[in-house]
Amino acid sequence: MILRSSYFMLRRMFRNYIGMAVLLLLPISLITVLGFIADGAVSEPLGIPMKDEVAATMMLAFLLFGGFLTMEYVKEDVMSSMKWRMYSLPYHSHKHAYSILITSALFNMLQSFLIVIYTLFVYDVNWGNLAFILLTLLMVSTVVQFIFINFVLAVKNYKTAERLGTGFGLACLMVSEVWFPLPEGAFYQLLSTYSNPFALGRNMIYATMTGGNIDKAIISFIILLAAAIVLAISGAYFGRRKLV
Repeated sequence: MILRSSYFMLRRMFRNYIGMAVLLLLPISLITVLGFIADGAVSEPLGIPMKDEVAATMMLAFLLFGGFLTMEYVKEDVMSSMKWRMYSLPYHSHKHAYSILITSALFNMLQSFLIVIYTLFVYDVNWGNLAFILLTLLMVSTVVQFIFINFVLAVKNYKTAERLGTGFGLACLMVSEVWFPLPEGAFYQLLSTYSNPFALGRNMIYATMTGGNIDKAIISFIILLAAAIVLAISGAYFGRRKLV
């Protein structure tokens, strides 16, 4: 039943044209503009073209905010007046929440992978192993969706959940040194490298782009996997308290 419901959720998401524009067309536009500005410059720390770094950063940054899809559909289907229609069906609302979560994770992964394919053929971005990129997107997207569904299930007010989601995305970008470098020191280096899904996904993508820092990519994968398990348990707890 969850898989069948996920199929219909996927069809709904493909009809969400505003969401598609924000999470797919906007990052492609920004990559185009910033890629032109970067011209043929090379990132000295990574040894890769700046346009490759811009493409990876933009793609992961927008993936962070894909969790709003889960929040919106959970609110609309099981937390608003619509929920009484759900309760009338021979189908538990917490199972519907699972289908929203699964579909959102896959949908955001596919959106991000379309950006990868587009930049590969149009801007000749060297993404490395595409299967590894797809695995990275799946892990980051899954963890992000779990974080956002925890937000919306754990707090009473939906506006608070929205603010938490926005704050989470911006905080991830800030501590990952997207806008400015953090102070020097082991603590800040650990914070910028392993503290959030953006940084962990970036470690994995740069590993396949450059062929180096494989150990950092393996550690990042393990952290993402552990985070997904912990967040799934906490999400089930909050969901049982709020939806069952």
